[in-house]
Amino acid sequence: MNSDIHTVAPLPWAGAEGLLMLRTGTRGTRVGFTLIELLLVIAIIAILAAILFPVFAQAREAARQTTCISNLKQVGSALAMYTSDYDETLPWSTSSWLSGWTWYQSVDPYIKTGVGANGTTTKPFWLCPSFSNDSIPKLAGDPDPPVPAVAPHASRSYGSNGNLMPTFNTAKGDWFPGKITSTPQISAPAQVVLVAHTRGVRTMTGGDDWTTGCVGDEFNSAPSHPAAADYCSSRYRHNGGSVYLLADSHAKWYKGPGSWRGRSTVGVAWRRSLAPNAAAWFRED
Repeated sequence: MNSDIHTVAPLPWAGAEGLLMLRTGTRGTRVGFTLIELLLVIAIIAILAAILFPVFAQAREAARQTTCISNLKQVGSALAMYTSDYDETLPWSTSSWLSGWTWYQSVDPYIKTGVGANGTTTKPFWLCPSFSNDSIPKLAGDPDPPVPAVAPHASRSYGSNGNLMPTFNTAKGDWFPGKITSTPQISAPAQVVLVAHTRGVRTMTGGDDWTTGCVGDEFNSAPSHPAAADYCSSRYRHNGGSVYLLADSHAKWYKGPGSWRGRSTVGVAWRRSLAPNAAAWFRED
């Protein structure tokens, strides 16, 4: 018995239900897909895209995170060689004594990437590949990070721990927020931060997310020096966390708190006495 319309077997690339069939008439003329079939195909593609795009984004960010880990491991090796040459003493972060000489310039001879005046560079090594990632978690009532007085610069993607590698305060004639430290003074080098991600405004951070609310001046810092925001808002460079270099020269990713203004009690915290269960600290006291 003849039929006006018949269907052929599904093509090899058709779906499991044979959705994408070719329909032909008795004279071999092609009839298009029905509207329902087209809408169903579009819906399937949209669902697959919604599933796969975030996965691709996370994979790309994981690759950038790996780059930062590699960079900071090399920085750790450079700092180890520097301290070996300078009686086991870490460099300062920056000092107006020497026209803004920075720790980037101090350690760069051991890496040989090329750092210019005041530590500025365009070399990829010193630049976090996710430096432009400004996404931060915010809870109800959280303000945006304050606008910095100095324009951020990608060459300051990584800042030293100012409690160990401080900045000179010309107003007070002293170092802040800590003192220049020798490596034997560090009791638990595998749990003490040497370098962390920053917003690219200053060469160091004290990691103080407790006394400042992440918007004020850091503990023992110079007036009008809200470096806390520079650190707090940069704890999410890579998939909700960032990479830290520890004093034993290993680098590791740690997740940031649930709000950019939150106090870290796990992962990396400010002081050991305030967060004894954290994995690492900026200060051991």
